[in-house]
Amino acid sequence: MTAKFKSLTWKQTSLVVFSALFIAIAIFIVEIALVGTSARDELKASQIELLDSVEQPASNAVWALDDNLAKQTLEGVLKVEHVGSAVIELDDGSTFVNVASPLTSPNLFEPLSKKLFGDLREISRTLYRPLYFEEDEKLHLIGTLTIFYDTQELTDSLFSQLRFSLLGTLTRALLITLILSIVFHRFLTRPIAQISEAIDKIDPESPDENLLPVSKAHMDDELGLVTSKFNQILIQFSQTQSKLRKMATRDPLTGLPNRTLLLETIAVTIQRARVHKQQFCMLFIDLDRFKNVNDSLGHAIGDQFLVRIAQVLERVVGDNGTVARLGGDEFVILADEIQSPDLAADFVERLLFQLNTPMQLNEHTIHPAASVGISIYPDDGMTAEDLIRHSDIAMYSAKAAGSNQWAFFKQQMTERAAVRLRTEASLHDALKNNEFVLHFQPKFDIKTGKVVACEALIRWQKDGRLISPMSFIPVAEETGIIIPIGRWVIEQTCKTLKEWQNKYNYAMPIALNVASQQFEDPSLVPDIKQLSLRYQIKPELLEIEITETSLMNDIEKAITKLQQLKSAGFGIAVDDFGTGYSSLSYLRHLPITTMKIDRCFVTDLPQESAIASTILMLGKQLNLNIVAEGIETEAQLAWLNANNCQMGQGFYFSKPLSQQEFEDKYIKTQTARISQI
Repeated sequence: MTAKFKSLTWKQTSLVVFSALFIAIAIFIVEIALVGTSARDELKASQIELLDSVEQPASNAVWALDDNLAKQTLEGVLKVEHVGSAVIELDDGSTFVNVASPLTSPNLFEPLSKKLFGDLREISRTLYRPLYFEEDEKLHLIGTLTIFYDTQELTDSLFSQLRFSLLGTLTRALLITLILSIVFHRFLTRPIAQISEAIDKIDPESPDENLLPVSKAHMDDELGLVTSKFNQILIQFSQTQSKLRKMATRDPLTGLPNRTLLLETIAVTIQRARVHKQQFCMLFIDLDRFKNVNDSLGHAIGDQFLVRIAQVLERVVGDNGTVARLGGDEFVILADEIQSPDLAADFVERLLFQLNTPMQLNEHTIHPAASVGISIYPDDGMTAEDLIRHSDIAMYSAKAAGSNQWAFFKQQMTERAAVRLRTEASLHDALKNNEFVLHFQPKFDIKTGKVVACEALIRWQKDGRLISPMSFIPVAEETGIIIPIGRWVIEQTCKTLKEWQNKYNYAMPIALNVASQQFEDPSLVPDIKQLSLRYQIKPELLEIEITETSLMNDIEKAITKLQQLKSAGFGIAVDDFGTGYSSLSYLRHLPITTMKIDRCFVTDLPQESAIASTILMLGKQLNLNIVAEGIETEAQLAWLNANNCQMGQGFYFSKPLSQQEFEDKYIKTQTARISQI
């Protein structure tokens, strides 16, 4: 329940009035005490004086028994102020003369009268025989004179005087109250009321635009101090609010708008475009190989790189739109001045040209590249979220086509993205539910035709059917789940080797594939060493197959990792050799044991044999094992045999088999021995 508002002016006036009345009454009580004391003193003095003046006449009247004289004397006494009655008694106690004035009626002051003058209401004097009638000076009692005072009349008289004093005191108090109220209102309550009105006008969004007024009369007092402090708080709050707003809407590294501000800007742009029936473009930009920059040069250089990229984007976009950073190496350009696909394509070409200019960061030269996805309003979306999402999907399509590519959004991309999302969710469930299995494809000695090794290949067993790796491995690589899947492959391979040793006293080297993301994972080498130790597998029984592309991402780091694996005794094979770039210049530095001829070169045999011959020659000179994969015909096998290729695998020999099938066909029939490559 809201308390009823009470004006400070009214409270202040009431307080002053009650204080003034209290002081006036206190002064009046003190004045009564002083006046009462003074009146008592005067009454005592007048009583003694009166007795002294009538004592002789009264004694003479009693001595002469002259009642007329006595009565005249007492009537003279009655004329004295406040005397109510008088009586003369003889020495035997009998009344000689008695006179009295009319009594005053009782009133409210009677109790006070008794309090003040109760002990002075009567006085008496003993009368003695006159001294001149006797020769001796001995005193003889002849009677008593008693005078009674009307103290109520005296009290009424006093309060008649005090009444005017009280009225004067109250008048002065009220006058002072009025003056003080006016002064207080002028110098205190009115400035406070003005401050209150100013506080009501403060805008929470811009608190420093309506500061409180500071009165000149209060600049050097407490009210001025409070007002100044409050204004300082408003200014600091406004500055803090601006910082928070900037933090909430700006990317702290580049200063570009973040997702929140971008969505607001897109919403405004959509409204304007809807009114004017115009189009605009949304560009989603993802830097290519940015992770390599971060990993190889450090996050500090990576941050500098992102800042420079942001500057390039802002310079290229200029007044044609807004550049925002969503996070990481992802940027979005709202190109509201570009209103057609043709203009968008030209703009992206110019953008990539500027973006591809080499950058010098400290002592490092970096060659930027990016993949760009384009969505157009209203064809590709009516909301900000749809436009960003669709341009993001188009960017992934461009990235799949290679580095420095761009693509427009197509509806089919959404369907593929939905499939990718469903596949990603299913992959997580597959790991939990142990739905992955390993199949094994044998490797044969081409000269003897004997099985000397095998390659472990992952399969996904879902709902009673096997799913090809081609349909889920790319999704696993995009989402990063390839790392836990790859760790599962390593452990399962070690388990299989241990099982063969225990069941058949037989061990065959197994090659397993490591994806690019898994190879870049810092835990790869420790995982392989730990798992082989846990399952007591000899290192030479595990061969790690790395794609040429994985090596080229960061050749120095790749050499370091491969050297650690080779030093521990593990075999290292380069898969898909010859399909990448710059391989020959680095090949002699790579600590590898095996080189595989890619199936695309084997398929062309024996008609196109130049590349296969070169690989075989390099392998011989570098003392490497050579494995040809994808052998499907006798002609291919004959050429490889004639050119001294050591090993081969492919459908000509056997397709990948389940573990049970592989054991039945190639392990149970072998004698208890260990075959090595």
